[in-house]
Amino acid sequence: MSTDPNPGGHGVRSVRFANSQDGWVFGPDLWATHDGGAHWSAVTLPGVSASAAVVALDAAAGSATAAVFDAAVEIETSAVGSDSWQKSTTAVPFGAGPVPRAQLVVSGSAGWLVEVDRGVVGGARVVHGAWTAWTPPCVGGGGDAELAAATGTDLVALCDEGIFSGNAPPTVAAYVSSNGGNSFAHAGGTVPISPAAATRVALPMPGRVVVAAGGVLIASSDGAGSWTVVYRGSGTSRPEDLGFTSVDQGVVIETDGAAATLLMTFDAGRHWAPVAFG
Repeated sequence: MSTDPNPGGHGVRSVRFANSQDGWVFGPDLWATHDGGAHWSAVTLPGVSASAAVVALDAAAGSATAAVFDAAVEIETSAVGSDSWQKSTTAVPFGAGPVPRAQLVVSGSAGWLVEVDRGVVGGARVVHGAWTAWTPPCVGGGGDAELAAATGTDLVALCDEGIFSGNAPPTVAAYVSSNGGNSFAHAGGTVPISPAAATRVALPMPGRVVVAAGGVLIASSDGAGSWTVVYRGSGTSRPEDLGFTSVDQGVVIETDGAAATLLMTFDAGRHWAPVAFG
């Protein structure tokens, strides 16, 4: 997941569960539960300052990982059933832009971190069980980036290109990897969304890509080579979250002012419909 930081603030705004018992609320503070939400306790992370902000967290394969804004983007990990966190020796430096942003993606025992500050600044990934420095896709593209993984080897990256590098006109490009991020290949063509729009991407299975941007959901079944509009909502709404709980079942949360809509799919993103409450 990716998020905007709230350094210097307090409270939480995001939630993640690894299973029915172990979960966390965070951003910028961090609280954990290990009894399904019946009780919560504040977590103090080692090796970072008291003002450090947890900006992203995810869990897979029995391990939880948090991205923390401090003097740099620090990486902390813990077993999901424990509050014994350990800081990685690898950190990602901030860029020179005004609003840094970190995205953390995990799949099984694999993981990737991308730091964006106007453009992609740097990253880290898991190699042989440890976080190590990594040059992510979209570096030098002059814009934002969003990453998603279907497995420990299959990834897709959406790159805003030309926004801050002076290239005209700015576009959105897709790059795919089948070797865990060792290399990425251009998927061909451009992604039919506006650069610099609030964007979320998901990869429910290798070759199947779903993108949410500006009230529209688009999908590709050929590895981001061609696209089809699969849902069209309000043109003023923005996606806050997009994810798949299985290959077929996925959710999108969109906000439009004070209103929010939950969309679900049960066929790997081919069709979406709002969920009615009450």
